[in-house]
Order: sequence, then C-alpha cells, then structure tokens
Amino acid sequence: MNYLNYLLSCYGTSTTADSSSTSSGSSWWIIAIYVVVFGAFIYFIMIRPQRRQKKMQDETMSTLEPGDSVLTTSGFYGTIVAINGDTVIVEFGNNKNCRIPMSKQAISQVEKANGNSSAGAASSSSSSSEPKKKFLGRKKADQEEAQAQAEAEEAKKEAAEAETAEENTEE
Repeated sequence: MNYLNYLLSCYGTSTTADSSSTSSGSSWWIIAIYVVVFGAFIYFIMIRPQRRQKKMQDETMSTLEPGDSVLTTSGFYGTIVAINGDTVIVEFGNNKNCRIPMSKQAISQVEKANGNSSAGAASSSSSSSEPKKKFLGRKKADQEEAQAQAEAEEAKKEAAEAETAEENTEE
C-alpha cells in the first residue's frame, strides 16, 4: 500500500476520495470523445464506401439482360443466357453446351449487349459504325480480324495475278 501511495504522490495525485472522483470524471469524457472520433473514422473510411459500392452493384445486377457479356468473380468470361430471380445461366466459351447456373453475386463486371459497360468494365474507344467487342475473346477476335484482312488482301493479289495470266494467255 505504501508503494501505491508513493507512486500516486509522484504523479501529483492523492489518495483522497475527492480528488479521485474529479480525475475519473474527466477521464470518462476523454474516453467518450475517443470512442466518438474512432466510430466516425470507421464509418467514413470503411462502412460508407462499402454501402456505396453495394448500391452500385445492386443497380448493375438489376439491369442484367440475356446477351450481356459478364466477368465472374472467379475470372471466367461468359454470356448471360437466362435470368431466373437471383440466379443467372451463363454460357462460357463457344461451346453451346457449357451453360452454368450461378448467383448474381458471382458477377463482378458486366458489358451490355449494346456496347455500354458498367461495374468497372473497360470500354474500348471505337467508331460508332463498328460495334464494340464483348469481353469474350477480345484479343482473339482482333487476331482473327487481322488474319482475315491479310487473307483477303492475298486473295485479291492472287485474283489480280490470275487475271493478268489469263490476259497473257489470250494474247
């Protein structure tokens, strides 16, 4: 007990009941202020952004339609075939037999069938006459288009050579 009195006297406090009641009363206000400040910090840093993000996701999920391209949370690209309440049936790849029912919450990004993107999907800048490509095989589609153009040019050259060969044989 003497040691406790010694410690309290070193810090300028006494062991009388009057002084302990005033110091404990002021410490409760400080604790209450800390709790309010910490609560406000948690609300503005964590809770409010989560509510905003959930609201945006709910709006996106309510506008889903068959034909929309989606990216799932597991990283698969697919196309919505049908919607049944909270369940969507997604077709993956070019295989028409690969249709999987999944929850709407498993969809992280959506690109509308008409080209508008939502939920953080990247939109490509292309001319209005050229339709926007879907998520599914975007890179592969670009490669196939370039290959088709090269083959078309090659076919034109062969046709031109064939015409000149025919003209030469006629003469």
